[in-house]
Amino acid sequence: MSKPPENPLQSLCTNCGESFVCGAAAGLSSCWCMQVPPLARVPEASAGCLCPACLEQRLSPLPAAPAA
Repeated sequence: MSKPPENPLQSLCTNCGESFVCGAAAGLSSCWCMQVPPLARVPEASAGCLCPACLEQRLSPLPAAPAA
């Protein structure tokens, strides 16, 4: 299990466990993720936030299948 972040403004990524600042969870007026396109399928609200690297990975197109 991931340890809680040391900075109370930080969140833990539900995918990789990396700590990062989620503006919404920290009570800020906006968050860095509001500047990127939304995911096609929104995870459950209870699932938590993704860090910038994991969100970027989820937004990247899947690699093409190798030619047969």
